[in-house]
Amino acid sequence: MQTIFRRVRTKFYKWTERPLNIKIESSVSTVRLGTPYGGWILPEKHLHNQSVCYLVGAGEDVSFDLAVADTYGCVVHIFDPTPRAVAHVTALCGNLAHGQDTPCSTSPTGIYPTYPRLIVQYIHFHPLGIWNENTTLRFFAPSNTANVSHSLVNLQQTEQYIEVPVRSLKSVMAELGHTRLNLLKIDIEGAEYQVIESIVADRIEVDILCVEFDESAANHFDRKYIARIEASLQSLINVGFHVIAKEAKCHNYTLLHERCL
Repeated sequence: MQTIFRRVRTKFYKWTERPLNIKIESSVSTVRLGTPYGGWILPEKHLHNQSVCYLVGAGEDVSFDLAVADTYGCVVHIFDPTPRAVAHVTALCGNLAHGQDTPCSTSPTGIYPTYPRLIVQYIHFHPLGIWNENTTLRFFAPSNTANVSHSLVNLQQTEQYIEVPVRSLKSVMAELGHTRLNLLKIDIEGAEYQVIESIVADRIEVDILCVEFDESAANHFDRKYIARIEASLQSLINVGFHVIAKEAKCHNYTLLHERCL
């Protein structure tokens, strides 16, 4: 009965979901990198071989991460404590080093594109979560066991969890010797609100921010999810970010700081 109720409620929320009251500035030229599932929109000609890129949330599709490393020749720091994500990226790096293909179920071809072996030197993987403090937290499993993404905020209200180390963005940057991020991608199953708050509070300099707001008509804490997304985006706009792109069928946004316009 509860499942039927959730389905009916989801359909109703989707039918009544209003568009966000956020201006998207379309004057910036953009390019999309990665698979239809795992790809992201970026502003053109803003990254280079010395760019500092933090890509938070890997799952089993790091096509965007590989494309950034290959396109711009820069190091990408990938963060994800999910066991399946750790296993996937570890296997991928081994295959890249040996010139072998790696399966990617979300790729149209079923495998990742072929990259030169040297690309593996650009991939730095960190098996930890990004949060607003340094601690250990419960990481809740998805309701569908076929899916990989876990949630620190228990977005799907499940009971199964693992415990994982999490770090604040500020502390990770200090440890890695970075004072500014040219690109930050956060796809972290509902925990994006807390991380965005820490970016603003800690005055972390980010040039390009790609963020997925995982709350939607299908997964949400309550009916106020649209207002929460708007408020989070507005907090970024208030400190100089401009929303330059949104994926058509999801709450994936790309923002560019005004100092880079």
